[in-house]
Amino acid sequence: MTTSNINRRQFGLAASAALAMPTFVQAQTTKLRVSTIPIMDTAPLQVAIAKGFFAAEGLEVDTTPTAGGAAGLPALAAGQVQVTFSNIISIALGAKQGLGFEVITAGSNTGDSTPDLAGLVAKKGSTLKTGKDFEGKRIAVNTRNNIIWLYARAWVRATGGNPDAVTFLEVPFPQMIDAVRGDRVDAAFVVEPFLSAGVSSDAVTVIAWPYNTIGKNIPVGMYAANKTFIAQNPQVIEKFVRAHQKGVDWANQNVGSDEWLKIVSAYTRLSPDTLKALKLPPYNKTVDVPGIDAVVDQMRKHGLLEGSLDTKALMYRTATTVIR
Repeated sequence: MTTSNINRRQFGLAASAALAMPTFVQAQTTKLRVSTIPIMDTAPLQVAIAKGFFAAEGLEVDTTPTAGGAAGLPALAAGQVQVTFSNIISIALGAKQGLGFEVITAGSNTGDSTPDLAGLVAKKGSTLKTGKDFEGKRIAVNTRNNIIWLYARAWVRATGGNPDAVTFLEVPFPQMIDAVRGDRVDAAFVVEPFLSAGVSSDAVTVIAWPYNTIGKNIPVGMYAANKTFIAQNPQVIEKFVRAHQKGVDWANQNVGSDEWLKIVSAYTRLSPDTLKALKLPPYNKTVDVPGIDAVVDQMRKHGLLEGSLDTKALMYRTATTVIR
């Protein structure tokens, strides 16, 4: 699969659409439409909304849930949303296509040990253990050509298998456990909180930790905006990032508290009892650029990227700075 084919699939909208985005006039309250995913990676965003951190900055944040970060980026290119939570792979591919995406702040990293933010699960009693075992089998990923898909492939290769001999089926995160239970797939690479919910229900068991097998502290999720919007609204971007970073601090300090459980339960639709079992790495305020270079290396190994990519150029200044 060539890079151009991948990009056409994910970013079928013309790059010129991104230039038609409105300029935000400074007012008492600025409305921002943000594309997000109802997973643990976006907890600081939901915290910042619930705790009024965005409101204190004069921002009204309206969230639009999607199945994955790749799905939210066409809306960003078209100006339908101003900020999108996505994965670094989809952002990089869109930027290389000329859609003007820039990362404005960190979203989530994997941990340096297990359990991690995402795990590969199969039915209890499954004999599938390695990538070699999965040749001719089906693994659920939320979308193709994204971070979950890439690291599922990388894990298959690292554990003795040929990822081209594996079928990767697109299944939204909330439906992955049922897909495994119903034999629609042989395994699923699922993120929190749906991972813990599935394991606690006794429906599935974790057979591998693909992220942790390949690397530690991988920068997987982050928030992006379009260069045109950023240039026209730098103060709005700073306000968004400052409020989000306050959400990061609060989430790290209050994880597991009753208030934290209430906020996370509200947007994930999972019970507080299920969420109590989660073990999460700390959220980050800034993006680890060298860590992104390691992801880019994996993209090249799996045919997602050809030619050069300046990862530093993907970063708007707020992505690597703590905003005071």
